[in-house]
Amino acid sequence: MDSLDLQDILQFTINLSQTAAALILEGSDAIHNGSSASDAAEKTNSVDLVTEYDVKVENMVFDAIKNKYPTFHLYVYSLLGV
Repeated sequence: MDSLDLQDILQFTINLSQTAAALILEGSDAIHNGSSASDAAEKTNSVDLVTEYDVKVENMVFDAIKNKYPTFHLYVYSLLGV
């Protein structure tokens, strides 16, 4: 990518964060409504730091960035589901 359209990147990240927030709220609602689905499993203790929804959000964000900006290099602290 020779020229970066910073406004386009800004709008993309705003939309992506809104999509991620909706998925996080979906997982939270599933936990609080007592869903028995495995993807809504509540964190069982202080060591269990990741739920299935955490992984879904991380994968969604990573895939969206890779698809929109394939030349970007992504460095992440924890790539759980990829």
